[in-house]
Amino acid sequence: MEIRKAKKNDSGKIAELIYSAGPELYDFIYLTEKTHPLNYIRFEFESGIGLCGYKNVTVFVKDGVVVGTGCFYSGKEYKKLLAGTFVNMLKFYGPIKVLPALLRANHTASLIKEPRHNELYLANFGVSPECRGTGIGSRMVQAQIEAAKENGYRIFSLDVADTNPKAEALYSRLGLEIVDFKKFSGRRKGMKVPNTKKMELVLS
Repeated sequence: MEIRKAKKNDSGKIAELIYSAGPELYDFIYLTEKTHPLNYIRFEFESGIGLCGYKNVTVFVKDGVVVGTGCFYSGKEYKKLLAGTFVNMLKFYGPIKVLPALLRANHTASLIKEPRHNELYLANFGVSPECRGTGIGSRMVQAQIEAAKENGYRIFSLDVADTNPKAEALYSRLGLEIVDFKKFSGRRKGMKVPNTKKMELVLS
């Protein structure tokens, strides 16, 4: 088993793992009558750029198959990653159909704030259903906490849905504490995006 940066040709249900980290939010932004958010996530992953581009995805590999994902970034990379996602959305939806998705995407700012330069932020954290409860998630997060310390970050952080107490308990066991509660600002008929809790671990 290993933890490493993703490769474009990695084997496993990578898009599904990324999607599982926030299906309600992905549906809110990317779901249309003609396409599922998984199609967009696969497109962005393969592009290599953007928040979910393979160059920004860390994976946990077991027996040659990706069973865990996480996207780690700080304020230093955030704007460039966001710009990459904008480019991908424009290519995927086209110049006209992208506009509603962009307007919906603006609401993510109510839940996900730009990290500080000395803060390593975790997003899109997912573990395969058959591997949950085996310690893979804890090992992956702990490894990144140690890497954050080695690279001089002062804070390790993430956001967890207030409807996911199991994940919140995991992060609490790893030393993270709740520092903020954020309410989602968007509305879309038939959809409800959970509010989130910002959790942080001070590293130094």
